[in-house]
Amino acid sequence: MFKFSFRLLAGILLIAAGMTGCGYHLRGSVDMPEAMKNVYVFGASPQLQSQMQSIVRASKGKIVGSPNDAGVVVKVLKEDMRRRTLSIGSTGKSNESELEYYLRFQMYDNQEKPLMEEQTIEMSREFFNDQTAILAKTNEEQLIRSEMYKQVARMLLARARIAVDNQKK
Repeated sequence: MFKFSFRLLAGILLIAAGMTGCGYHLRGSVDMPEAMKNVYVFGASPQLQSQMQSIVRASKGKIVGSPNDAGVVVKVLKEDMRRRTLSIGSTGKSNESELEYYLRFQMYDNQEKPLMEEQTIEMSREFFNDQTAILAKTNEEQLIRSEMYKQVARMLLARARIAVDNQKK
């Protein structure tokens, strides 16, 4: 019994050491330089703002209330989420739908100096709209929307990191 416990403990320690050595981070966290620890987001939808806050918080940063307190300012110029029907069934109801997301933004430092040119992010997701499970499909659409906002927030932070790294050079 003692050998089994020792092997188990050794295995756990080995796995823990391997995870820290390979750059393991908590789920949802992003490795951010010091200049990105304080981010100000202007003009974003509540859904995008919420996802940005979750990711920044998981990365030991914070969304600040003023651009003067931020290392990076994200200014959303246009944001749009659209749903369109791709196919209609014999009953005249939608069988397939697509969610399209469009975001145009620019990033600045706290002195209003642009960190990069104006950029856009576009993405779309298709899903089957089963008319026999209306409630389940509504929940699925909400989940897809949430995942799209999360992915866009991660893309924004990745681009902010590139902009900050390029500014240092």
